[in-house]
Amino acid sequence: MKKISVVKSVHILLRGVLLWITVCHAPGVEAQRLIGSGGLMNVPSADFSPEGTFEGGVSVLQKRMMNDRYDYYTGLYYVSFTPFSFVEATFRETLRKTRKSAWDHRRGFYQQDRSTTIRLRPVRETPSGWWPSVVVGVNDIYSDHGKSEYAAVYGVVTRHLTMKGFCSVGLTAGWARPIDGGTAYDGFFGGLEVRPEFWKDFCLMGEYDTRGFNAGVSALLFRHLRVMCMSRGFEGVSGGLSYVYTIKY
Repeated sequence: MKKISVVKSVHILLRGVLLWITVCHAPGVEAQRLIGSGGLMNVPSADFSPEGTFEGGVSVLQKRMMNDRYDYYTGLYYVSFTPFSFVEATFRETLRKTRKSAWDHRRGFYQQDRSTTIRLRPVRETPSGWWPSVVVGVNDIYSDHGKSEYAAVYGVVTRHLTMKGFCSVGLTAGWARPIDGGTAYDGFFGGLEVRPEFWKDFCLMGEYDTRGFNAGVSALLFRHLRVMCMSRGFEGVSGGLSYVYTIKY
């Protein structure tokens, strides 16, 4: 009787694992950037979510992820919407540690940095050719004189290659120029993502974000829940959790 019980337990466990893989699989969704707009981890890419896609989420940022002022772990929350296949807009708030008041010097997360991103895709990748997707974007077109570390304009290209029966590889390269005192992005950036053929919603990523090298993974679970974990220089851990939904219209 004990042997039968063990066999049944293993059988139930295997069925559960197979069901989980089936439910989690939903091909064609791109990786999500740490600050909420389309990309790898902390760099933008020329990939867009399908039109009508809404995403809302939260992220945890390791120390000095965006600039040296953040000598502590912090977080942000965001909403992103892709109304058309060539336009994406993101709004985010990043938590900042400050003094509670001029009279109370206790430090805590008493302020937030409001930030926006607008992205346009004038050129879309041609699957049957070699032409990549091209995106131009701006973070905080008006940043109130250096109060936003994200403030920058950039151009980026992305091209995907498929190794049939094994994996797909996405290659991204771009250039960012800071505006209004932005410090997070300045110069060349690039990266790659690898998606295994058996689970296209799982992604291995590596990138250079103009300030350091990052490595991480992301996955889409249950068709709507996106998780991401990464590290810059293996000196800390950043991550994100978001909900994704595409409106059909």
